[in-house]
Amino acid sequence: MYKALIVDDDRAIRYELKKSFLFGLHGFDIAGEAGDGKEALEKISSAEYDIVFVDIRMPRIDGIQFIRELRNGGNDLCVVIISGSCDYSFTRQAIKLGAFDYLLKPIEAEELDELLSNARLFLDEKGENRKLAEHTRLQLEESLKLPYSVQEEQELFRLIKESGKNAEAYAAGLASRLAAFYEEDGFKLSIVLENSLKNLYGLFLSDMPWLDKLQVKGFKASVKPLESTTAIIAVFISNIKGLAEFINDLHISGTNPVVKLLCEYFINNVEGRTTLEDAARTLNYSSKYLGKIFRQVTGESVVNYITRVKMERAKALVLSGKYKTYEISEIMGYRNTDYFTRLFKQYHNMTPIDLKRLTK
Repeated sequence: MYKALIVDDDRAIRYELKKSFLFGLHGFDIAGEAGDGKEALEKISSAEYDIVFVDIRMPRIDGIQFIRELRNGGNDLCVVIISGSCDYSFTRQAIKLGAFDYLLKPIEAEELDELLSNARLFLDEKGENRKLAEHTRLQLEESLKLPYSVQEEQELFRLIKESGKNAEAYAAGLASRLAAFYEEDGFKLSIVLENSLKNLYGLFLSDMPWLDKLQVKGFKASVKPLESTTAIIAVFISNIKGLAEFINDLHISGTNPVVKLLCEYFINNVEGRTTLEDAARTLNYSSKYLGKIFRQVTGESVVNYITRVKMERAKALVLSGKYKTYEISEIMGYRNTDYFTRLFKQYHNMTPIDLKRLTK
């Protein structure tokens, strides 16, 4: 059965839909409910649903913003809008954003019956298309057996981790050889290089699991088919450069082991109140010694490093679309939202709200 999520701040509407036998009749199971868009996004992030019925007007995150957040996150969940007769302009906007259909309040059994029938057909077809796409992808991957060894990927990982200085040249050589192997076929080359970036990032996550907490600058693990293999290779190298610079800026690789340990502590404890004194107690060093050796090795103060790492984590939280600015400020340990916003702008040249607008 297909799993449905009901999202409406009106409990009566949720109850009305849950008690309808039409869902089961058409192969749907109401697997969850939420009182607003924010709660719904949280549920969707932790469980799988096939279709969501969402009210157009709700507190915190309304139906329109809910759909935007879904699509920005790459989620193609089937969305049915529930709206009042006076919400035509909002409903039209929702359809433009990719909503499947809409129901008008009060919800009539006949209309719900027809919609569920159409939704079942749509989801059946969607499932078949996905199976076909997966079959095609597996066939393509089989034909794209990598003409290089795992050791070469691990060597690239080592070069990035140690200093990053020779990583770009190594990546350029590897990509050029792949381009020649695939006879300058940009489509095949882009797939192989993108898979290589994903494998590479997987190696880093295995070695540095905390990395997933941060927004890695200049690295997207994505290589799209472009006009020429030269352009594709340039994107691949740019990703390698971005990852190497980010790792190097964190002072994690090729540095003093005590500094490395201290940096990892700050990243692992990036949320909440983070201080050098807490780190010193945990690592069993004096705070004076840690502060001194950190500056000697990195040329940066501990306070500046902590703030920088916090701003990278804050950026990741902004881009997740799940939190408001004041919530991120609290998560990062800043009681004053205005102060947090000024820091964020200082590091990213824009406020959290500006960043959200830019990525919509």
